[in-house]
Amino acid sequence: MTDYAPRSLADLQAGLQNYVLGDGVSDDILSELTGGASDQSKRRLHIYHSGYRSRMNEALQSAFEQTWAYLGDDAFDAICTRYTETNPSHSPNLGDHGRNFPRFLQQALSSDPEIAELATMDWRLHSAFDAPNAAILTGEQLANVGEAQWASLGFVFHPSVSLAQFEWNALEIWHALDQKQTPPVAEKLNEPVGHLFWRSDQRSYFRTLESDEYAALKGLLEGLSFAQVCEQLAEGYPNTSIDASIGTWLARWLADGLLSEVKPGPV
Repeated sequence: MTDYAPRSLADLQAGLQNYVLGDGVSDDILSELTGGASDQSKRRLHIYHSGYRSRMNEALQSAFEQTWAYLGDDAFDAICTRYTETNPSHSPNLGDHGRNFPRFLQQALSSDPEIAELATMDWRLHSAFDAPNAAILTGEQLANVGEAQWASLGFVFHPSVSLAQFEWNALEIWHALDQKQTPPVAEKLNEPVGHLFWRSDQRSYFRTLESDEYAALKGLLEGLSFAQVCEQLAEGYPNTSIDASIGTWLARWLADGLLSEVKPGPV
């Protein structure tokens, strides 16, 4: 006679997780949890399997509202299910589930690249709103920085700040959908256009950037010093008054609450 050792709680939990995240076929886990693979038991367990997907799809609908509107209910639901099956959530925060959704759409719907860019807009706005709170750098604090420090200082940006560059008219499409209007036909832009995303007063914002301001923000966000960014801009935009531009940008960045603190370098 063969001895039977019941599975441990950890094994049962792992089996249930595999069932919920998998294809929903597992008589073994049914037998372990319910004492048999009856039709009633299967129906009960299937509630978890389908309920998980419903919750994940609802989370994606919330985060990607305009992408959902662009694709329509059926197409969006289908692509969300594909995404969830290949990208199961590993975060306790349901709002994090869509983090890789734009990249997934870039591959899954490669013939319609504007969709991935539209999803990127949705996600950046969603992420800006959910970003943690942080201090906001003031003009007075910046004015107190010693002149010698400007050669090597950098900036710590507010956690809600991010950049994205689009090659298609995703911005026009997003605006039309946001106004409940028929979106324009997807068109490729003459050159990529940068966009800034951030949160202020509990609202998410975005604006289009000129290429030089985009380059400046990108460099600072990547950890370059203020002086290094100015040097790169002087080389890349020789016909632009960098000093005047930087002053204008800094004033707006401070007003919009993009900066959290100065990151001083060696004096």
